[in-house]
Amino acid sequence: MRRDGKAAVVASALLAAGLCATSTLGQGANPSERCLGTQDAAPDVLIRECTAAIQSGRQALPALRLVRADAYAHKGDYELALADYGEVIKLAPQMALAFLLRGEVHGRRGEFDRAIADYERAIELDPNLASAFSNRGLAWASKGEFRIAIADYTKAISLDPNLPVAFNNRGLAHAARGEHEAAVADYGEAIRLDPKYTNAYNNRANAYLGRREYDRAIADFTAALQVQHTDRAALLGRCWARTLAGHLPAAIADCSELLRLQPADAAALNMRGFAHLKAGQTDKAIADFDAVLRFDPNHVGSLYGRGLARLKSHETAKGNADIAAAKAIKPDVEQEARYDIR
Repeated sequence: MRRDGKAAVVASALLAAGLCATSTLGQGANPSERCLGTQDAAPDVLIRECTAAIQSGRQALPALRLVRADAYAHKGDYELALADYGEVIKLAPQMALAFLLRGEVHGRRGEFDRAIADYERAIELDPNLASAFSNRGLAWASKGEFRIAIADYTKAISLDPNLPVAFNNRGLAHAARGEHEAAVADYGEAIRLDPKYTNAYNNRANAYLGRREYDRAIADFTAALQVQHTDRAALLGRCWARTLAGHLPAAIADCSELLRLQPADAAALNMRGFAHLKAGQTDKAIADFDAVLRFDPNHVGSLYGRGLARLKSHETAKGNADIAAAKAIKPDVEQEARYDIR
């Protein structure tokens, strides 16, 4: 789940249990009220207030630890988060939400079997918990079990038809199985439910790229950038889509903007190199590929691209050497230079 969705789940669960104060953070509240009063505070603030409340021996200890665990997880302090979720489960073993959120942390750590076990326990406790099915689907997909993942996403959607993340992730699972029409349909539904869902725009754009529908891909990447103008995936994707479509000055501008934001972004340098190459600007292409190869001497795309650029510049021996080096690493590298990039 995205952070905003998880905060809402935690808050609603605590309210339903009668454990969450309705006031917001304030100077006059005690530590428990400041811990439980809002899910919108910065994680460090929540950790400080919840820790004070826990140390004071206040009531509603499972709720205090649940909020603190969520704050730790948001910061990436996964060991501390797991410790708190474990304590919540000891104190309140029937709380499905604790298993759901602990499963998320296991998933972020790549411990997918543990994540699945926690989601299954959450489902046993609350068979209508749509997020548990959605998250279990993500864990199955991470293990390459896309058919099982699709079944879980579909169950989540049946329980909550307004869950955009389940549509988006089911789309990814369909795409992994080569079911591209179903994938595009799911991304579209995710976008309908959440018009600011940048990942869904990017995923649908990549699906269009695979079908060589460049104008549609560019439109979706542009929509993502209208939501978040510095989104790396959208800038990178639109640079490549524009390169393939032959909109070379615009492609170069996209990759250059990304490099302004992240000067050492090897993918942006590599893509801009191909845009320069397609535009006939071989010196600039070689400079971009050289920059990538300084970071990664075995970068296949840049070796091959520099080889093509050197051949165009009549540096035949050097060009052939680069292409041979690229093929030694990836024998089918020529397939990476399709769509008239040569």
